Amino acid sequence: MSQQRINYEFGAPFEINDREKLEDYLCEIAKKHQIDKDPAFDGLTWRKRQHFLSFDGNQARGRNYIGFIQGEGEHIEIYPKVFKDANLDKSAILKHLFYWFDYCRKWKFPFSEVNLSQLDDVELPELIINLIGSKILEVISSAPISLYEEVKEALLMPKGSINFNRYINSSLANGNFHVLECDHEPLQYDNRLNRAIKYVSRLLLAKTKFSQTRYKLENIIFILDEVEDCPCTADTLERIHINPFFSDYQTIIGLCKMVLEQQLYNHQQDEKSHWSLLLPMEYVFEDFLAGFLERHFSKDWEVKYQKSDLYLAEQDVFQMQHDIYLTLKNNRNISILIDAKYKLRGKHFKTDSKKGISQSDMYQMTAYAYRRGCQNVLLLYPNQEKDCQEKDTFVVSSFDNSQKISVHAAEIPFWHPSGHESVTDLLQKKLKALLDPFKNGQ
Repeated sequence: MSQQRINYEFGAPFEINDREKLEDYLCEIAKKHQIDKDPAFDGLTWRKRQHFLSFDGNQARGRNYIGFIQGEGEHIEIYPKVFKDANLDKSAILKHLFYWFDYCRKWKFPFSEVNLSQLDDVELPELIINLIGSKILEVISSAPISLYEEVKEALLMPKGSINFNRYINSSLANGNFHVLECDHEPLQYDNRLNRAIKYVSRLLLAKTKFSQTRYKLENIIFILDEVEDCPCTADTLERIHINPFFSDYQTIIGLCKMVLEQQLYNHQQDEKSHWSLLLPMEYVFEDFLAGFLERHFSKDWEVKYQKSDLYLAEQDVFQMQHDIYLTLKNNRNISILIDAKYKLRGKHFKTDSKKGISQSDMYQMTAYAYRRGCQNVLLLYPNQEKDCQEKDTFVVSSFDNSQKISVHAAEIPFWHPSGHESVTDLLQKKLKALLDPFKNGQ
């Protein structure tokens, strides 16, 4: 196991080698994220800023992102703040991390106890590359995929449909009456998805030093030998539709997008050896919880994730977006708004009259509940210690007392000192204890 000191979100500052280069790289990553979120963003008014690390001289400190940054003389790994006082070794932390990812939709890592136990001495970047390589190799070896893709070409015999605009402009205008401009969709092995997989494999091959991982990535590239080598972006994978028979490729698409979203295409940055994987822990906690509820509680509850079909105002402004919305399947009148709060409320929050709940959170969820016509709100926080604290309940009444909203704040098992294996059973019991009373209108 590496003896490198573990860094945490909002933890102690750590030394860095070259602040200017690192900050420039992170600013470029932040700018790219902004462009990806808002296609209309042109970058002209962009001020040099980033939200991954905070700097003070030649020291940096983690913010609300976990993951790693590797570069010229830099090797930074940042882990979730819930482990700051947990006294877990790095191997146990990593296993928790990939256990959470197994429930996430966006970062669906192929969680395998065997794979992780074989790589206890490997740093986080190498571990991630190995898991991605393992999954890709497994899928393309067992189920190679061909896709229908649009091809535009000039032919002597018609195929598919004739594009008359192109025929007039290209063929007739040049006297080539016999050359037909055709659009057709052949089934191709050399398709956008396989090109992206091959490109991602080459990117990762350039980053890894682990022989076992290199062997897997080289095998992937060999299997895709007939596929053209070309650069790809995350946008390449956006409009690819996969037959349900090839469902494993949905996981592959997610993994490739994750790598490509962190890849910079600025020429100067490409010459550098920086690469990173930085994930917002608020989203990981929320996505894990939604995935867990869907996998273990969908028999009784309909689970809606990021539900955003209503506006707070009647003028269709201030759109509401709930983290998780549950509806009881055998009684549609019973529903629960769930807000996943990745916050540590402090060791003594029980002595606080507000129980460590942010006033803005209370205002927001109460307003959402009234607008939704829902009487039950759950604010769920990760456990701060081995055992979860008992839930706290607040009742919010309307001005005329005609409607009451019950807001329950509770810790849930998100990690455990004995290992991630304990989390599933404990979390199922905890969520059952929280949800069952609502079935009976309590």
